[in-house]
Parts: sequence; structure tokens; C-alpha cells
Amino acid sequence: MIKPLIPMKQVLLAVVATFCSTLVFCQDIAGLWTGTLFNDATKQSQPYEVFITKTNGKYSGYSQTWFLIDEKKYYGIKKVSVRIAKDGKIIMQDAAMMENNYPAAQNKNVIQLNVLDLVNKDNETILDGLFVTNRSRYYGDLTGHINLKRVSTLSGSTLIQYLQKNGSESDITVATLK
Repeated sequence: MIKPLIPMKQVLLAVVATFCSTLVFCQDIAGLWTGTLFNDATKQSQPYEVFITKTNGKYSGYSQTWFLIDEKKYYGIKKVSVRIAKDGKIIMQDAAMMENNYPAAQNKNVIQLNVLDLVNKDNETILDGLFVTNRSRYYGDLTGHINLKRVSTLSGSTLIQYLQKNGSESDITVATLK
């Protein structure tokens, strides 16, 4: 019997490793994601939603964050750029502030960057990872953790309501058809 040059076990491991690393590229991340953003500085979890769309093979999206100051609820809605890195990480970065009710003017130089893993766990699809903001002249950098679950229905989302009211209906229709 002739012994193979490369043992079958090594070939099988290489195929599995290649398949697993490209698996995230096969999954579509478009849709509504809801969960929390934990701020390391304040030690508080804030509700966080992200709506991701895919058009002509490129992702983009919107995010909404809520927080309380003196029992008053504040929110911010941002346009975000979304991409999948070569290592499979989901990268989201603030692109533009769309609307907010912040008590003071928002510093335009503060940008949030999310680096998330796509995880399938207990029949749920989850985006989980870290976020960081840059330091500005008036604000220090922030860090924290994000945990989002894919939601199958868009009803009840204030982010979706905002997008529908403000003319992003085509983005919502594309994402709901998937």
C-alpha cells in the first residue's frame, strides 16, 4: 500500500478551517439587530439597535442609542458604514448623525467604532464584540461591549419608525424581503 504524501487528517482539517473562516461571508447580516451597549466608563447598559441593509453587495446601516440623564430619556440616530473584514469581523463605524435630542450640541468629531463577531448560539444569531470612541478636544475616549440579537420582526422598533417616517422605506423593504 502506498502511503499518501499528506495525511488525510491534515487535508480534512485544512478544508474545515477554510470553510469555517469563510462561513461568515456566506451569512447575510442584513436586518434589525437589538440589544445593549455596555459603557465601561459609566458601568451602564444602554438599549442599542442597528438596522443593516445590503445593496449591490455592499452593507450600510443605521444605529440608535438611548440613555437617561436626570430621568429624561435621550436618543441619537446615526448612519453607519458596515463591512466584513478579512478575518470575518463585522466592522461598523459612525458616518453621520441623523437626529438626536441631546441636551447639548453633539461634538461632530466623536466617532464610534464597533468590532463584532457573528455568532450562532442556541438558535439565535448574535453580533457580539467591543466598541471604542476616539478622544476629542472635549471628550475622552470611551470603550465598552455590544451584544445584539437579530430580530425577525421590525414592528415596535423606534429606529424603523424613524426610517419609515424619513424616507428610508426602500432600505427597509430590501432588508425585509430577505
